[in-house]
Amino acid sequence: MKKTSVFSIIKTLHLAMLAGQVIFTAVIFYLIYSKMKLPILVEHEKLLQVVALVFVTVTIFAGNRLFKKKLLVLNEDVQTATKDKMLAYRTICLIQWALLEAGVLLCGIFALLTANYAFLAVSVIIIIYFALLTPVKDKIAAQLNLNSTELDAL
Repeated sequence: MKKTSVFSIIKTLHLAMLAGQVIFTAVIFYLIYSKMKLPILVEHEKLLQVVALVFVTVTIFAGNRLFKKKLLVLNEDVQTATKDKMLAYRTICLIQWALLEAGVLLCGIFALLTANYAFLAVSVIIIIYFALLTPVKDKIAAQLNLNSTELDAL
């Protein structure tokens, strides 16, 4: 049986979450474009735009702040084993990614309710940012202060 590296698991989780967001946004776009779903909250469109922008801004900043704070705590604990560090890192990443995904879902729902493509544009921007957070082995090693021996052990 082939041993799966911790790096490939994190990368697969990221890819799955990214694919889910892209598919969700594409389905919403198709429903709006084909007029299969009639907008029911057009009169509240401006309010929903403000709510979406505030929510997305808060989740992005909260996710980044939480990620940096937890990463700092993780790196301060020198007693933690490398494998445990990677598991904690995966959890930290999942929390940050879930916050970003929440913004995509909210914007998609608002787009469906108002038939406004601006919400989908915000979703696409979040998806692009999410894609930029792709976990790369060298980046993870640098963030966790792993040396080459620890890196090879994973």
